[in-house]
Amino acid sequence: MFRRISKAERERRAARAELETTVQALHANERAFKEAQDPFYIEQLTYQHAALLCRWRALLHILRADRENL
Repeated sequence: MFRRISKAERERRAARAELETTVQALHANERAFKEAQDPFYIEQLTYQHAALLCRWRALLHILRADRENL
């Protein structure tokens, strides 16, 4: 009854889950940025946003590469 999941499929599912978490963090960052008034906090949010976008792009690259290899 149980289907064995390949290592590649497990990695793909983990990347999708991490992508979803990253997107949620990006949305939270954007909401916080809209409400922020302290310049230091705004700077922190800006750097955090840049790091999240880098992670988002990397995960998309991984998932697209996997899809092309199918």
